[in-house]
Amino acid sequence: MIIFYIIALVALIPITIYLLARDSQHKAFVFSFAFILIGISLLGFTSKFSFLGSAQEVILVNELQEAMDGNTELNADFFIKFDNLIEDNRKNSWLEQAILYAIDIESLVAAEQLMKFAEPIFANSNEQVRFYAIYSILRDKKFPEYALAKMEIDFAPAKSCRVERVNFNLFIANGPAVPIAKSISEDPNVFMVTLSNTDSMIPGFDIASALINEEKVILKAGLLCTDSSTYYSNFSSKINNMNTAILKVQINEKDWSADLQ
Repeated sequence: MIIFYIIALVALIPITIYLLARDSQHKAFVFSFAFILIGISLLGFTSKFSFLGSAQEVILVNELQEAMDGNTELNADFFIKFDNLIEDNRKNSWLEQAILYAIDIESLVAAEQLMKFAEPIFANSNEQVRFYAIYSILRDKKFPEYALAKMEIDFAPAKSCRVERVNFNLFIANGPAVPIAKSISEDPNVFMVTLSNTDSMIPGFDIASALINEEKVILKAGLLCTDSSTYYSNFSSKINNMNTAILKVQINEKDWSADLQ
């Protein structure tokens, strides 16, 4: 944009010289014509109502639509033009709408490419949460069999324990200290708990992701009794059956250990 201003100033030099010359004729006409022409150029290139910029964006959208319609990858120059044309404060919303639309019409090749490009643009923590929420939508579209992935836990409390609260946390072994699913029950009559993708702490970092990547998972269960005694039980399992989206765990009475702390 600075270059355009420089060009506009340079273009004014011969006009100014002509207007300052004593024997120049039709100065009012030349001044008016130059003023209108340069004014229209400034409006077209630099204002928020830039029709030339809007036209360029329409071309960009058409290029995107063509790739989506064919479910093909975008050319590298598309992303260069995107960086140059779309303002920083619009990049996130622009990409989000494009990705969600691509997912909706099942143009997953273009959607995945846009996701890779968008990841560093969604920089702060709030934007990253939104990014992984979009990622989970794309993943569920690509792997619909895991969209409803879950772990069914059938448990019996420790002997002589009257249950006050039971909690379950599912982790990826050697992974982050953030569970991929978490549940707390304070109903003493419930002995069947289901963990699903909706129980994740971070969108996209859930049971489905563990299934798809065949991760080893660790289930940590905690039991609080009415007499304030506590018990724990840990199970680890390597997910090696990609044909099922339902994991089953049974915790028997003898599987609990007293927590002495």
